[in-house]
Amino acid sequence: MNKNLLFLLLLLLHPLSAQSEWILTQVSPRAVGGEPLEVDLVIINDTRVPIAGEVPQRLPIRLVTKDGPLDAELKAAQMLSTQSKPLAPGEFRKHRYRIVLPEEIVGPIALEISDAPSGRLVVLAERPQSVATTPQGPSTEPVTASLRPTDTTPPAALQTFEPMYFVVGRREDETTARFQLSFKYRLFDEKSWLGILAPPAAKLYFGYTQVSLWDMTEASAPFRDTAYKPSLFYLDPQIWSSPDGGESVEMQAGLEHESNGRGDEDSRSVNVAYVKPTWRKFLNKDWFVSVSPKVWAYLDKDDNNDDIEDYRGYANLNLTLGRVDGWQFSADMRKGTKHFGSVQLDASYPLRQPFFANAGGYVHFQYFNGYGESLLDYDQKGPSQFRIGFSIVR
Repeated sequence: MNKNLLFLLLLLLHPLSAQSEWILTQVSPRAVGGEPLEVDLVIINDTRVPIAGEVPQRLPIRLVTKDGPLDAELKAAQMLSTQSKPLAPGEFRKHRYRIVLPEEIVGPIALEISDAPSGRLVVLAERPQSVATTPQGPSTEPVTASLRPTDTTPPAALQTFEPMYFVVGRREDETTARFQLSFKYRLFDEKSWLGILAPPAAKLYFGYTQVSLWDMTEASAPFRDTAYKPSLFYLDPQIWSSPDGGESVEMQAGLEHESNGRGDEDSRSVNVAYVKPTWRKFLNKDWFVSVSPKVWAYLDKDDNNDDIEDYRGYANLNLTLGRVDGWQFSADMRKGTKHFGSVQLDASYPLRQPFFANAGGYVHFQYFNGYGESLLDYDQKGPSQFRIGFSIVR
């Protein structure tokens, strides 16, 4: 196998950093020794809290070549602001940098940012000449782009939404599991025709959350109930922030449908319009707190749950305290109009480095008490339930 090709394959198969907030992407169509190569540094915040978005004018990097690593430096293509506000959840920022590759390096090169949560960019450096030659003379074939990035800017379309977990617990000689899957999809972006004509459209999302209760002790281990929750909503991750970025307010509002997909007497469904602001504040450089009330109005209800507001009410409140890289505690509470609602307490701690922002591996503890652990039992109150398990998004 060609030596350059073998080295390129090794670079592409090299595991990327566990963090994904800093990503390098190519700008220049070619990488030529002795000539400037322009790259974009994209900083993406896919966590649930603000992160720092500042970068220096000069970034130390390593050039990994087939002959060994070399220390180098990326220089900002234009003056960067020294007072950039933090990146709110869901935001990204792009900065352009430039580097002149050494003339003597030919073949695959990996650009790696030193001491940063970065992907890597692999390029194929060409000899410093304008045309390629063959034994018969100059080639008339056009030179094609030689950049081969292993990382490209990931689309901000598909994102994490609600926590995703699997927890198991035992109560009164029965073992049950509860698990939740969730994602959100941004329908348009700033560069789409609708995003250009109507910028608020770039903040429209489709969301989907599914919560299942699994009875593991019954014969054949059936699912007791599953709630399917598609939604369409507007989300602005930062309608306000303090000058130092330590405090911010997010706004979410939209329409949500919830049903259990069953018929006859077991059918349950509800449609609501809701508003959900979220206030976040960093208590210090590590710990943060957030307060998130959700208020809704019922648009339609199944005949089998036409009194659901007696048990769920018209609002719930989520309180969260934690740190991005450590313990995180949350309480979700709701109050019915005629009956005590419910309270759910969650605690989690990371078991591994995240593989995509706040998606990683966490030990997860969950406690539930009150009415309506499942939509089927919206008007039923069982004994309190404690479960333990694993989450990949919290």
